[in-house]
Amino acid sequence: MTLEFIISRGVMSTTTVQRNTIFAYGGLATPLAMIGYPIAIWLIPFYSEVVGIPLYIIANLLLIARFTDVITDPILGQLGDSTRTSIGRRKPWIILGIPLMMLAIYKLFIPGSEVSIAYFVIWMMLMYLGSTIINIPYGAWGAEISSDYHQRSRVVSGREGWTLIGLLISALIPLAIEVSGQGIGVLESIKRMLAAIFIFQDFSTSGKMSDILASMGIGIVLLLPIFAAWAIWKVPDPMPKVEKKIPLLEGLKYAAENPLLVRILLIIFLVIAGESFRNTLSLWFVRDVIGIETVGASYARYFIAGLIGIPFWLWLGKTLGKHKAFCITLVGTGTVSFLCFFLERGDFTEFHILFLLKGFCFGGLQFLPASMLADVVDLDSLKTGGRRAGTFFALNGMIAKVSAMIAVWAAAILVDFSGFVPGIINSDDAMLALRIYYCLGCAVFFLPALLLTWYYPLTKQKHKELRMELESQNK
Repeated sequence: MTLEFIISRGVMSTTTVQRNTIFAYGGLATPLAMIGYPIAIWLIPFYSEVVGIPLYIIANLLLIARFTDVITDPILGQLGDSTRTSIGRRKPWIILGIPLMMLAIYKLFIPGSEVSIAYFVIWMMLMYLGSTIINIPYGAWGAEISSDYHQRSRVVSGREGWTLIGLLISALIPLAIEVSGQGIGVLESIKRMLAAIFIFQDFSTSGKMSDILASMGIGIVLLLPIFAAWAIWKVPDPMPKVEKKIPLLEGLKYAAENPLLVRILLIIFLVIAGESFRNTLSLWFVRDVIGIETVGASYARYFIAGLIGIPFWLWLGKTLGKHKAFCITLVGTGTVSFLCFFLERGDFTEFHILFLLKGFCFGGLQFLPASMLADVVDLDSLKTGGRRAGTFFALNGMIAKVSAMIAVWAAAILVDFSGFVPGIINSDDAMLALRIYYCLGCAVFFLPALLLTWYYPLTKQKHKELRMELESQNK
């Protein structure tokens, strides 16, 4: 069936979206995910252990860089909704953001020998700005490809499938560096990679962090323009006629008065905070607490499990409803984290099993909230008469960044305050603090998110009624 976009007074066709369109749109998520993984897992350890910036200083610098980035989100969301060009309203912003992101990634991932605090802050700010310019229109674009409840799930789950492929690639790159070495050929490196992934063999990775980050940076710079060009060339960028243009401040007021939007954004805030808090400490927990050196192999398995899990979470969301499926992912993720608290150094098999289960849940954790947010756009359209997916995803981006900003800062500050120093042998008290924060910290965020999600009122049937009302008003 061909993809048709019937734009009439802001109403889009619910025709089944072609797989080729979903693939081309979702493909851009691959290099974008490759950016997120090293920033979440590797960047802080690299700048603290290799460059030598104290952990508490890095935490405060990231807070400053993120704060300036947060301010731009609603502005760029409004600008995106107001853009009118011959190629659409989302594509021009993505084209603008790609070169900035490529340059910033290169500077951050492959710094010279002299790295100042100013250098780190400036390039982090520019990287975050490039991310905003790309990700806000990209998220809104996905919400506008189809107005149908389940078609949106297909689009978003397709994008998150590509996200997990990107995360898998970004995990395989450090794994390839981890298992390589002087005198080790390509064939032997591949054998060692497969052994690390499938039979849990561990290899010494001492002194390879600079090579790991540089290799990931080069991979991102090469793939980002390729996947962006594919999406821009192949995916339509629908431009619905907007009955009413809504100024930014008035739009924010409408958003604050939309209880479903407030609720889903609060859920997203809590979930991202829990994940960001734990991710900040992940490399140190895996390497220093459990004793696994090939961290890349652990994450490769993790993302493979997440990719395998996406069809299951898509099916479960369709069967039970997105919000209930999301509750199950939260319970699964929280349970795995709690059980990790009881692991001791050398419990490799037990950790690998738990990490695989966490990875399986990660697939649902990624795409279900984004799909739920896209449904809320329709409620806003009923109330305001305008289509503001860009503004909504800008708010989502702003909330996600504030959440990650606070959680990353808090995690780094807490372990630093507890006496943990990256790259050295730490005291038992410092290691216990790291264990507590990594395994139990996410519960502070996930428990209230679970309560808010379980009673989420926008079900499949209610969304169908909402779409019918919206379309009747626009005929």
